[in-house]
Amino acid sequence: MSLPPRLHSLARVGAVLTAVVALAGTAACTPEDLMAARQADPTVAATAGAAPPQSGGTLNVLVAGNIATWDPQVMYVGPEAFFAQRTFVRTLTTYGTGDRERELVGDLATDTGKASNGGRTWAFTLREGVKWQDGTPVTCGDIRRGVARTFDRTTHVAGTNYASFLLDVPTKVTAEGLEKPAYTGPSDRKNEKPFLKAVACKGRTITFHLRTPERDFPRIVALPEFAPRPAAADAGAKQAGSTDGSTGSKGSEGSTGTESTELQASLDVFSTGPYRLDGDWQAGQGGTFVRNEHWDPDTDPVRKAYPDRIVVTTGLTEETVIERLLNQQESDAQAVSWVKASPTLRHQAGTALRARLTFPYTGSVDYLALNMRSATMSKAVVREAFALATNRATYVTATGGEGAGSPTWSVLGPSIGEAGLKAPKGASVEGDPEAARKLLEGTGITLPVKVRVVHARSLLIDKAYAALEAGWERAGFDVERTSVKPEDYYKTIEKPSSVKDYDVFRGSWQPDIPSASGVLPALFDARINIDSSGPGQDVGYFDDKAVARLMDRAQATADPKERAAAWAEADALIREKGGYVALAATKVLHIHGAGVLHYDDHAIGGIVDLATVAVR
Repeated sequence: MSLPPRLHSLARVGAVLTAVVALAGTAACTPEDLMAARQADPTVAATAGAAPPQSGGTLNVLVAGNIATWDPQVMYVGPEAFFAQRTFVRTLTTYGTGDRERELVGDLATDTGKASNGGRTWAFTLREGVKWQDGTPVTCGDIRRGVARTFDRTTHVAGTNYASFLLDVPTKVTAEGLEKPAYTGPSDRKNEKPFLKAVACKGRTITFHLRTPERDFPRIVALPEFAPRPAAADAGAKQAGSTDGSTGSKGSEGSTGTESTELQASLDVFSTGPYRLDGDWQAGQGGTFVRNEHWDPDTDPVRKAYPDRIVVTTGLTEETVIERLLNQQESDAQAVSWVKASPTLRHQAGTALRARLTFPYTGSVDYLALNMRSATMSKAVVREAFALATNRATYVTATGGEGAGSPTWSVLGPSIGEAGLKAPKGASVEGDPEAARKLLEGTGITLPVKVRVVHARSLLIDKAYAALEAGWERAGFDVERTSVKPEDYYKTIEKPSSVKDYDVFRGSWQPDIPSASGVLPALFDARINIDSSGPGQDVGYFDDKAVARLMDRAQATADPKERAAAWAEADALIREKGGYVALAATKVLHIHGAGVLHYDDHAIGGIVDLATVAVR
C-alpha cells in the first residue's frame, strides 16, 4: 500500500515525546504531593477485579491545553479521537474491549465488511435502528457525506486522508506536480459522478471501490475520517458562517465573527454514540456530555456507557492535571486524563497511589535506520556489528526505565503484536560489544570505524544516545553524534544531502492503524519513498527487491493469519539485512482517581477505554 503524506505525521511526535513526558512530571513528584495523594485516597484504589460496574455517576476528564476540534473528518489519530469514538462518534468498524481489544468488530456495520474484486471492493451493511442524537436514522448517505468532506482541501486541513488516496476516482496533476483527486468535496457537482460510483449506496449497504487492493480496509474505515455526517450539520455551519464581523467569544480575541463561528462549528458534536454534548462546547474551558436518549445499546456491540455524565475540563497545564490527580480533591477522585506523568513517579509512590498508575504502550517504537548508501553502513558486517553492540537496556533506562518503555527487536509495536518484545534466540538486551568487536576484527576492518549518528535534541534523548554511544565505542566504533532541534529534525534527515551526511538516523513511528501495512511499506519500501527529492520516510535508503516482493505478497493475501505471517517474514528479512535496529516500544504513565472503576488503557487507543470505565 502506498501511503498518503499525512499518514506519516505521527512520526514527528516521537522527536519530542520524551521531553513532554519529563515536563508533565516536573511538578508532580515531590514528597508533599505524594503524601497528599496518600492522605486523599478515600479507599484503596479501585481495580479491574472490583465489584461489577454500575451505571451512574459523573466521570471527569482533565485535559492539558485545548481541544482543537470534535469534527471527525478533521481529527487525527490520538487521545481526543479515541475519546470521541468511544462516546459520540461511531464508524463502520471499531475495536473490542477487555481481552478482545485488538479484535476488529462491526460498529455501525453488522460486520467487518465483505471483500470482492481481489480486495478492490468492500461492502458494509449498516445496522438497523442506529440514530443521530435528534432521532433521525443514520443512513448510507450520511457515511458517504462524511467521506466526501475529506476531499475538500479547503476544510480538510488535518486528519487522515485515506479516502482521497484509496478510492477509485479520477485524478489530476496540481501546479505543484502532485497527483490529486479531481473531486473536491460535497459542493463539487462537476466531478461528483465518479465519487458517487466509488462510494455507492443501495439501501443499508455502502460499497467502496478502490483503485488498488487493500486488505486492511476494514481497519481503515475504523478511523474517524469514515464517520457519518448529517446533512443538517454542514447546512447549519454554512448558515452560521455568514455572520457579521463582530469579535468572537472568550478565547478568540481579535478574531472575526466568521472565524469564531467556524471554530465553534468545528467543536460542534453530532452524536451517534451513547453521549451527546449538553449545550455548547466552550473553547478553552470544556463541556459536559450527557446520555444520548436516541442511542440504543442493542445496536452497539462495544460501548457500555456506565457514567451518566462525562465532564471534560480543558485549558489546564500538564502540571495542574498531575497535581489534581495526585491530590484527588472533591470530584477529582472520579477523574481520568491522558496527560503523561514522569515514569519515575512509580518509584516514589505508596501502595495506594501505585494502584492508580498505569503504563500503557503508546503504539510508538523508537528505532535506528541504518544508511544503506553510506560508505560505512553499506557493509553488511558493519551493520551486523552495530546492531550487536546496541544496548537496549541502557536506552530504556536512560529514557525513564520500564515505565517509559520496553526493549524491542521489531518496529511492529505491541498494538500490532507483542512478538517483537521477545529477544531472538541468543540475543541479549544489553547487546554484546565484545562479540561485535571480534566480528569487525575478524573481517579485517580497521578499527575504530567512524559512524555518524543523528537524532532529535532533548535532555532525555541526548542522555539515551550518550548511553548507546558507550556500547558502540566498546565495540570499536568512533561515534560522532549530531543533535538537531526537534522542529527541524525530520526536515534535516529527509533532505537529499542526508545520505552523505549521516550513517545512522533516529526514528520513531506510530502507525494510524494497528497493522504492519501501516509500518513496513512506509519505512522500508523504496518504491513509494525514494526519489530525487530525498528518501521520504525511508531515511536509510533501504531498497531490497526480495523484501518488496514479500510486502506485495502480504498486501495481496486475503487470509488474515497468512497475511500477518507474510508481514512478519518481511519484517524479519529487513532486520536480517540490517535495515534497522529497534530500540524500545514506548510507554506512558497515566494516573486516575481512586473512584474510577474498571479502568483500562485500551491496547489500540492508548488511553482509558470510555466504553467500559465506570465510577464509584
